[in-house]
Amino acid sequence: MGRPWLFELGAFLYGVMTAQPTWRSSCARLARYFPDDTRRVLDLGCGPGVSTIILAQANPTATLVGLDLAPRMLDEAKHYTARAGLTPRIDYVLADAARLPFANCAFDMVTGHSFLYLVNDRPAVVAESYRVLRSGGRIATMEPRAGAKIGALLPRWREVRYVISVLLWRPYSRLHGQLSSAAFERLLGAAGFRNITTEIAQDGFGLIGSGEKP
Repeated sequence: MGRPWLFELGAFLYGVMTAQPTWRSSCARLARYFPDDTRRVLDLGCGPGVSTIILAQANPTATLVGLDLAPRMLDEAKHYTARAGLTPRIDYVLADAARLPFANCAFDMVTGHSFLYLVNDRPAVVAESYRVLRSGGRIATMEPRAGAKIGALLPRWREVRYVISVLLWRPYSRLHGQLSSAAFERLLGAAGFRNITTEIAQDGFGLIGSGEKP
């Protein structure tokens, strides 16, 4: 990703701002894409572990690996995981998502929540995700959606942390590159994924892209 120092500085704040109901429900939505026999999940760009913990709670039979480039993010993730009583089911790995330290076909599911838009080489990350998935495994990641209107926040004005998180997320994601449905489909298709779908999420600010490895 090239900027781990930035996420080191913001690890605690990011954890506080995203540990709120609307953001959590957006993470939980990724569990809908799990194959029925999901046993092993890789959560890319896990940050302070919010998405990894939520996904573990949504699928109590799975074990998960959260991966991030920022050591302080992983320290926060381990802290929150211990508080949730999920340490036996979740491991955390410090690594680059474009060079995953896992064997071919090691996972049933690869997830990411507001992560892929940040990386410098998106095709490399998606290709690595494809490599570590078994046949029939799936990828699902929620990314900032291009073209969303900030007025969609108005009905949620009482949810202060959520509103602030979106107001920070929108310009930052615009700088790094929001995704349209067509762009998401091209990205996943180029790596070899099939049965690709996109779904609008998080009040229209997010877009979930998913695909299956043949």
